[in-house]
Amino acid sequence: MVAAVPGLPALADKFIPLKRVRDLYRRVQQSADGFSLENLLANMHVDLHVDAADMARIPATGPVVVVANHPFGVLDGAALAVLLTRVRPDVKVMTNYLLRDVPELALHCIFVDPFQNEGAGISGTYANRRGVREALAWLRGGGMLAVFPAGEVSHLQFPQAEIVDPAWSDTAARLIRRTSAAALPVYFCGRNSVSFHVFGMIHPRFRTAFLLQEFLQQEGRNLKVRVGSAIPAESVMNIPDDREAIEYLRWRTYLLGRRSRSGVSWPAAVHSKIAAKAQESVAAAEPSELLAAEIERLPKEHCLAENGDLAVYFAKASEMPRMLLEVGRLREITFRGAKEGTGKSRDLDCFDQYYWHVLLWHKTRQELVGAYRAGDTAEILPQRGVAGLYTSTLFRYDASIFEKLGPALELGRSFVRPEYQRQYAPLLLLWKGIARLLATQTEAAVLFGAVSISNDYNQASREMIYRFFESRMEGDELAGLIEPRRPFRPAGLRPWDCRAMCHALRDLEDLSQPIADVEIDHKGLPILLRQYAKVGGKLLSFNVDRKFSNVLDGLVVVDLRKAESGVLERYVGREGAAEFRRRHKMEPRVRS
Repeated sequence: MVAAVPGLPALADKFIPLKRVRDLYRRVQQSADGFSLENLLANMHVDLHVDAADMARIPATGPVVVVANHPFGVLDGAALAVLLTRVRPDVKVMTNYLLRDVPELALHCIFVDPFQNEGAGISGTYANRRGVREALAWLRGGGMLAVFPAGEVSHLQFPQAEIVDPAWSDTAARLIRRTSAAALPVYFCGRNSVSFHVFGMIHPRFRTAFLLQEFLQQEGRNLKVRVGSAIPAESVMNIPDDREAIEYLRWRTYLLGRRSRSGVSWPAAVHSKIAAKAQESVAAAEPSELLAAEIERLPKEHCLAENGDLAVYFAKASEMPRMLLEVGRLREITFRGAKEGTGKSRDLDCFDQYYWHVLLWHKTRQELVGAYRAGDTAEILPQRGVAGLYTSTLFRYDASIFEKLGPALELGRSFVRPEYQRQYAPLLLLWKGIARLLATQTEAAVLFGAVSISNDYNQASREMIYRFFESRMEGDELAGLIEPRRPFRPAGLRPWDCRAMCHALRDLEDLSQPIADVEIDHKGLPILLRQYAKVGGKLLSFNVDRKFSNVLDGLVVVDLRKAESGVLERYVGREGAAEFRRRHKMEPRVRS
């Protein structure tokens, strides 16, 4: 299998465990149903560990190019083929032509030379031209093709000093362009032994020997595999450069490796533990009959919207002292559940005394379901200046920004109590209430406020959200007038990761997919970010709030004068939208 050569490399022959490899091959051949890669893993007692949610991400039909990292060697190809064929039978793996000596692999593999000069392109040498033609035909026939773009096993890379794949070939990106196949990232957790990385990379002959040793040492291994979301062909084809396209696919693959990492630094973790121990007990609930009495005393015009048992009201602190206490109690419960909160018995501050409160009330159960806090700049700025706005505690504003915005409504401290969060109706009704408040009670045309990216999100997700919007802030006139008091300092994503991501992700839906890939519970973008995006919101700055469990806040601005008529009517109704347009002398806007 490996011929002896003069000098040091000849020692490699002594380390190649050919007898053990042949014995394993013979055992697999003699399996009851003959040679198969499933039987190979069974004979090696290798168990694949894949979440059911990840298995469900493997497309059951249609052309797909599967891209995977290559940490172990031969085991990767066998495991990937087994994993994919558990979902569909039409799977082939593009692999090293040296394995063509195993006749049974011809059913599962397309053979190429991974060490061919990258400059030869997708055509390449004769052997690779044949392999590429076979791969194109397989994909055009609707098959699934698994590719290890690194071409060789992961090893120590410099200057990053990490054990990862070497640079990926762009062949996979080219195959996707020519066949319109979807892409599917797959990540293998783990790596080869220290001895392989110390000795196996000295010389190619040693590498082959140690790879066979490593393959046999995987016996009894629990192999953890993660599967990402399928990436539509258009997302890859919209990246004009093949090199950038393959870097994007590599980023989507390695991102899966961060799924289980909290990303929290040890100082932040220690601070969180201390803060948790110092937390006060949450206050007792206010009597429901007293809360109901305050709601009943509100003027009729303070009811903004109703839907069945739910109704939305607005009021100030002086009109509902008991309800304000309940707002603070439920805020603290809800935010603590998201690893945030003030640590006090109630989440209340000085701004609550003069801001409006938009309240979602359950009429039958006589309980508060959720709330928003709203401050009208037309009232607050003349009386209290910029310091009277809650967001001024997070961001420094240039005074001219409010001249440019005009009358605006600052929103914040929103919550829906935990037992209602699985329902969409409560949040939608709250939004309708805010929109009607804006349309009928104020002269404001702009919404702005801090949207929290919860500490429930992986650090990688927080960095992605930050980088996505950072790339879109450049040149924005308003962004230049805002400065965070405590800037967010991302560290986890390398610059080339961010470039690839920002070129590839066109909108928030594209961003939500990799976030769902990296989150253990597979959640996507925060729902408030989605809601603001639907009405044309843009994020202009980010701040870390030390007083609120170091949560990451993004400052969002929505100019409803630029919203499409259909979107505006969805939230405020036809009459409300017509009144809003009349006040602001607007013509109806429709989707072009």
